[in-house]
Amino acid sequence: MDEKIKIIRENLSGDYASDIEFLNTLYEEETSTIEDAKTTIEAINIVIDELNKEQEKLKEDENKEIEEDVEKSDKEKEIDQMIGNLLEHIDKESDDEALKSIEEIIPKIEELTKSDDKIIYCSFKSEFERNLFERIFAGEKNVVATPYSNDVIYIIYSDLLLKKKRRTEAMEALDRAIYWNFLSREARERKLDLYYKRKEIVKYLDTLKTLQMISYTVEDIADCYNKYAFIFNDLKDTKSAYAMYRLSYSYYKNEDVANIITKFEELDPSLKEMTSEEIIKLVEDNEVTIGPNNKIVKAERDIATYFIQNGMINEAKIMLENDYYMTNDSEIANLYNKLLELENTISNTKNEEVVEEKEEVEKPKKTATKKSTSTTTTKKSSAKTKSTTKTTKTTKKSETKK
Repeated sequence: MDEKIKIIRENLSGDYASDIEFLNTLYEEETSTIEDAKTTIEAINIVIDELNKEQEKLKEDENKEIEEDVEKSDKEKEIDQMIGNLLEHIDKESDDEALKSIEEIIPKIEELTKSDDKIIYCSFKSEFERNLFERIFAGEKNVVATPYSNDVIYIIYSDLLLKKKRRTEAMEALDRAIYWNFLSREARERKLDLYYKRKEIVKYLDTLKTLQMISYTVEDIADCYNKYAFIFNDLKDTKSAYAMYRLSYSYYKNEDVANIITKFEELDPSLKEMTSEEIIKLVEDNEVTIGPNNKIVKAERDIATYFIQNGMINEAKIMLENDYYMTNDSEIANLYNKLLELENTISNTKNEEVVEEKEEVEKPKKTATKKSTSTTTTKKSSAKTKSTTKTTKTTKKSETKK
C-alpha cells in the first residue's frame, strides 16, 4: 500500500484540479484493468483525502489573511481619526490634549509594523531617501514603508514633551524617530539642540558627525560645517570657527554665511590671510571630515545611472548637479554637460517634428479663386525647474576644497 501511495504522489503535478482529474482517471483504469485494484483504489482515496485537506488549509489561510487585512484597515481608519484629533489639538495649542492623543496613537502605529529578520519597516520623506537607505543601510533586508510617518509622529511627540520640560523622554522620542527613519535630519538636529542646552559638547559633536555622514545634498553638508563653526565659536576657538564657515561657503554660496565671514574678518583682519591649506589643516585637526560620505556619493551615482538607463534625463541631471557640487569631480561635470547636449538635441528634434507636422496640417489647398501663401510655425515650450537651468562648470569652484 505505502509503495503504491508513493508512486501515485510522484505523478502529481501540484495543481489541485489537474491532480484530482488524474486520480479520478486512474481510479477508473484501476477498476477495470489493474490487478489488485482494490489496494490501488484505497491508495488513491487516501491521496485524494490528503489533497482535500491541503486545499481546505489553503482556503483557511486565505480567509485568515482577508480577515487580517480587514482588521488592519479598521485599525488604520481608527488611527486616521486619532491623528486628525491630534492635529486639531495642536492647532488649538492644547498641549495636554495633544500629548494625550499622541500617547494613544504611538502604541497603535508601533503595532502595525514590526520588523523581523527579513523585513525592516521604515518611514521616509521621499522615494529617493528610501533608495539611499536600501543601497547603504538595509543590508539583505527587504525595506517596507510604514503606512504612517512614524518618525514625524515621534518628532511631534518630542516637541510636546519638551514643552512639559520632560527632556529625557523627549530625547528618547527622538531616538525612536531615528529608529523609524535613520536619515531623519529633523530628529538629529533636535538632538543637537538638546545636547547644546545641556552643555554636552562631546555628544553634540558625535551627533553632528553622524548628521554629516547621512547628508546627501550640498546644502546639508554646508549646514553641517555651519554647525561646527557655531560650536567652535562658542568654545572661543575663533580660527576653527572661521575655517568652518569658509569651508561651508565653498560648498554652498549662502549670503548669511558670507556676512558672518565678513564680520569675523572685521574683528580680526589677519583671518583674511588664511590660505586654503591652513583651512584644510584646521578642519582636519578638529577631526572633521571634508566632503560627503563616499557611500552616499556611490549610491547617488548608482541612482543617477539608473535614471540615465531608463531615459529619465531631468532626474539624472539633478543627481549629477548635486554630485558635482559635493565632489567637484570634473568627470561628473562632463557627464552632466553631455546630458544637457542630449536633452537639447531631443528638444530640437521634437520642435522640428512639431513644425513639420504643423506645416503639413496647414498646407494650403488649391482653389479656383485664391492661393494661400502663408504658413505658420509653432514652437513647443516646456517649463524648466530651477535645477535644470543651471550649467555646471568644469572648473573648481573654490580653492578651499580638497
